[in-house]
Amino acid sequence: MAAPKENASGAAKPQNAGDQASAPKAQAGPAQAAPAKQNAGPQPTQPKAQQQSAPKPQKAPAQKADPAKKGGSVIPLPVKGAPSPQKAVKFFSLAGLRPQQKRRRVLWASFLLCVLIPAILGSVYFAFIASDRYVSKAGFSVRSIDGPAMSGDFLGAITGVASQGSTTTDSYMILEYLKSREMVERLNKDMNLKEKFADDNVDFFYRIDPALPIESFVSYWDWMISASFDTSSSIINFEVEAFTPEDAQQAGELVLQYASQLVNELSDQARRDTVRFAEQEVSRAELRLRMIRKRMKEFRETENAIDPSLNVEVQIQLIARLQERLSDTRARLATLEGTIDESSPTIRQLRREEAAIEKQIAEKQSEIGGRTGAAKPRNEADGRLSPLSSLLADYEELKLESEFAQQAYVTALASLEQSRAEADRRQRYLAVFERPSYPEEAIYPRRVTNSILLFLGLLIVWAIGTLIVYSVRDHLR
Repeated sequence: MAAPKENASGAAKPQNAGDQASAPKAQAGPAQAAPAKQNAGPQPTQPKAQQQSAPKPQKAPAQKADPAKKGGSVIPLPVKGAPSPQKAVKFFSLAGLRPQQKRRRVLWASFLLCVLIPAILGSVYFAFIASDRYVSKAGFSVRSIDGPAMSGDFLGAITGVASQGSTTTDSYMILEYLKSREMVERLNKDMNLKEKFADDNVDFFYRIDPALPIESFVSYWDWMISASFDTSSSIINFEVEAFTPEDAQQAGELVLQYASQLVNELSDQARRDTVRFAEQEVSRAELRLRMIRKRMKEFRETENAIDPSLNVEVQIQLIARLQERLSDTRARLATLEGTIDESSPTIRQLRREEAAIEKQIAEKQSEIGGRTGAAKPRNEADGRLSPLSSLLADYEELKLESEFAQQAYVTALASLEQSRAEADRRQRYLAVFERPSYPEEAIYPRRVTNSILLFLGLLIVWAIGTLIVYSVRDHLR
């Protein structure tokens, strides 16, 4: 029994001081197990089958001594305030959490991704990246010479019907023109507007591509200009934004110049249209008068009568004198019939004179009133085929038409003069009371205000979305 103890003590004795810490466990093996069995006393006998099937004890692998541990074991101490990576990972991990904890973490994660991070990025953009935008302001009003009470719009000037609203229609037309494609094209031609907005000094959000299509450029210009119309005072105010004070003032001056040109062009066009309509009426009346005068000339040449009415008057006077002679002749006959025989030469002479006068009166009356019976040949004296009554009727008709044409021509001339005066009174002009200013300080962007509004907007959208999601989830349960 002594030999095993010596072997056990000899095996357990360390070789040097460095091996004392690890020797008791590292070098433990069958040499120590054997004395343990001997000290345990006699064991009960087992069958051979069990002895063969019993597992044999395996030797534990010897651990190599760590050179760093030769002087003693080193235990790391926790540092206060240091972040634990395991905790950060566990915050985003949903494994092993209760449903309430999962919902809470998803809610905070959505707030972080949808509100906090975008708000921080937006604030950084507004504070450090966004370019300064300068604003040039101007104001004007569309006026007419005759004042607002009697003035109509251009449509009323063209159609000749005055409409209500004075220059309101023209003002709204100017508002649309300020944001039109023609305005953008003229600005780009005169001041290279597209190059101003495509400069490298402009931030990426407001900088445009030099090859931007004109339709997109017009939409971009709609962002950079704002205009308003006050219906009570008929005043138009507009603001032009640019990235330098010089560009803002230049763009405002050009916009004001183009608006004034448009008003003048529309006024001139309305004036031309109004006067042209009156001039056309004068031309038609003059043409009609010329045609009627030509017909009267042909009538006089054909009938060889300057004025048939004068001929009728002459014939009537002649008939009246003949009737006077006839009356005298008949009076003499009546006087002589009681004193002289019917066969006397005096009575016969008076009878012949009476018959001749009656014949002349009948002929003259026939010339005035028209021929009766068969048609007669042309009168050798005057060469006329028509009686004076027919000539007089034709002449009176031509004369009446000539008077109507003359009156229409005079009325058209008066209407032309009135239209010219009315067009002059309706002439429009642009009354500018505030020229485009030179900005000394950038008004936009409003960095603090925009950052706060961005955060509040994101917060409201996130809150509404969260309420909708939770409502749908509760409804589906």
